[in-house]
Amino acid sequence: MKFSLFKKSRRAGAVKCGNEGERLHNAIPEAEELEVHLCMEEQPPVLVDLRDMNIQGAQVVLPFHVAPLGGEGRAVVLDVHHPKDQWRVQATAQVSKLTKWDEQLVLMGLQFTRLGELYAQLDDALGRYFNRRSAKRVKPDVDTKVRVRVAYGPHRVRGEAHDLSRTGISVVAPLVQAAIFRAGERVRVFIELPGHEEEFEVLGVVKHGFRNGEEVLLGIEFDLLSDSPMRDRRGEYLDYVEQRREAIEAWQRQLSRGA
Repeated sequence: MKFSLFKKSRRAGAVKCGNEGERLHNAIPEAEELEVHLCMEEQPPVLVDLRDMNIQGAQVVLPFHVAPLGGEGRAVVLDVHHPKDQWRVQATAQVSKLTKWDEQLVLMGLQFTRLGELYAQLDDALGRYFNRRSAKRVKPDVDTKVRVRVAYGPHRVRGEAHDLSRTGISVVAPLVQAAIFRAGERVRVFIELPGHEEEFEVLGVVKHGFRNGEEVLLGIEFDLLSDSPMRDRRGEYLDYVEQRREAIEAWQRQLSRGA
């Protein structure tokens, strides 16, 4: 599966709100290099502070007086501009939450809509920025299998974790089962971690799939903005990831001393 989001263009002009817009890129941007505006119907674009962003959504901070009253569920457009590299992205979104940041500011959670369309356009460097799973990945112990089930509609696929991170998982599954998945599809993932009787259940989005013989490696990014059972047990999951990270680093240090 190969997928891309946001086509290249040579121009980047003034902010214009809309469901479609110039979608440009040259390089992976750093947050401080971005100009980000929130576009709301019948209002001029509002300059906001980008706190976090991934393929599912974003968190922005904006002045309290311009935040929409009763804004949860409201459709908006997030305009992301990189002046230096001359690209612009406009992503439609839905307000998922509004939280007081301080006496003058509000934290707004945004859930990007039409994820399939986003992934269908994803391309190169900018795509890697929106798709990033920057958290360090760890592999299960060589003597331990982490079994995984991935559910999509009526489909169920069984596999094993290739690696895990704080924000996602890679799953090795049989080609005959996993071939049904396409990039951008929302899935429900069940993870059996060692030492835990109950599975960890989390929503996610398929980022990519690579065929290796009769198997497929599915990359899945967790949807941490959704209300799923993982939210109540995230600490347990993170403990496992951290334990594996420490074990791997200890092994690497021992290996380097013996070299």
